Amino acid sequence: MTTVSSGAAASGSGALRDTPPIDADSLLARLRGLLPSLPDSEQAVGRLVIEQPSEIARASISELARRAGTSATTVTRFCRDVGLTGYHELRLLLAVAVDRQQSAGRHVPIGAETDIAPEDNLPAITQKMAHAAQRAIQDTVDTFDLDALAAAVDALNGAHRVYLYGVGSSDVVVADLDHKLSHLGLTCLAYSDVHRAVASAAHLSAQDVVIAVSHSGRTVEVLDPVRVAKQRGATTLAITNYPRSPLAEMSDIVLASAGRESIFFRTGATVSRIAQLYVADCLFAALAQRRGDQTWEAFDRAHDAVSSRHSAGRTNNRVRGSRT
Repeated sequence: MTTVSSGAAASGSGALRDTPPIDADSLLARLRGLLPSLPDSEQAVGRLVIEQPSEIARASISELARRAGTSATTVTRFCRDVGLTGYHELRLLLAVAVDRQQSAGRHVPIGAETDIAPEDNLPAITQKMAHAAQRAIQDTVDTFDLDALAAAVDALNGAHRVYLYGVGSSDVVVADLDHKLSHLGLTCLAYSDVHRAVASAAHLSAQDVVIAVSHSGRTVEVLDPVRVAKQRGATTLAITNYPRSPLAEMSDIVLASAGRESIFFRTGATVSRIAQLYVADCLFAALAQRRGDQTWEAFDRAHDAVSSRHSAGRTNNRVRGSRT
């Protein structure tokens, strides 16, 4: 599996494979992505780190363990499971991240709460949604693995056909990718109905590519056709918010977006869609560049076809008008 986003060092028990090293810029984004896959005791540690980074950067390992209601051994295990060598590296990266945030003059502190609360007024809602969307995209940028993006471009550039699967809010991303890739001249087929998706996957070959989109990476309606596609030998590409999800584990290439789940109104799934659309745009732009003259030829053909249709429509309207 090749990933675009967060991961852990190969030494961890639940570590991700083939992921870029963690640094100050990607630290909190990676923690947010990995948090749901960690044991409860380690999640308690992770939540404190994400919500109070400046305080944890100054805290001892025993102090963090006490505040998280766990042990120093669990804190150390948490550090290793998210790809760090230990607590010293965690504190160092947190200090750098907080310092960079202050130097950049960000209006909303790192780790600040952005959930929409029942008592929020309209100005608070709009500000929180704007911050959540900005952070989702920036977190995705901070954790991009360009090798994985290049692998996705290679796969699509050589694909015979591209099949896209997604349901619910992910169907928006599927529809956007279907439109963009078709505009490049690729043969695309998009499915949101699970029965049609599974049936289509049964006819795939090793020359085909599947793009599956799921915020949670656990949507059965997406997992089922991807599983069949794998059996048929197709290259599978996942766009998901959770790089340790079943979808990510069964996919050849993973492009992981970022977007923290909201406690109250599930704004995480909303902003994750924004980040997924950003990933889709990056994939489209990189592929368009790779295809070079083929891209411009495809654009010209599409433009000419649409223009001729509009011209024919205007001519028919004039003919009908002359007869009245």
